Amino acid sequence: MRLVPLAAALAALVAGGCGYSFGSGLPQQGIRSIALLVVGNETYRQRLEVDLSAALAQELPVSSDLVLADRRRADAILQVVLTDANERTLVAGSRADPVREGAFEAAVHLRVLRRDGSLLFERRLFDRTEFRDPLGEDLTSARAELIEDLARKIVLALEADL
Repeated sequence: MRLVPLAAALAALVAGGCGYSFGSGLPQQGIRSIALLVVGNETYRQRLEVDLSAALAQELPVSSDLVLADRRRADAILQVVLTDANERTLVAGSRADPVREGAFEAAVHLRVLRRDGSLLFERRLFDRTEFRDPLGEDLTSARAELIEDLARKIVLALEADL
């Protein structure tokens, strides 16, 4: 009976010791609505920013308490820039099927600004997805998974101080 409270206390202690805290503090700072700017792209991979913008617009209202708003009316502004996107070959195949297993990875820099332009916080996030040709996966499916995962991580970063 006493093990459950003890386990919860230990989990909180461990999480606190690892540098994790609960909540980003946006609601306490009066941030209830956010404007999503079009995602920037500093990589050579074209159209990733378009897909990530769309995924973020879908994910924000579903996975956060923040309301999407027009930039002029929003309490805060979310800026996201893709800073890195790479494809990696993990297991090479034959000439006809050059990549048996691969990975697609990307990094983003996100900033949350108050409406007046002052910085609330910024983060760098990284994600990686792998694909296996024998399982019917390819770079296209890995790219779609990566975009969804990055959108979730960005929204999570808005909700929790990671």
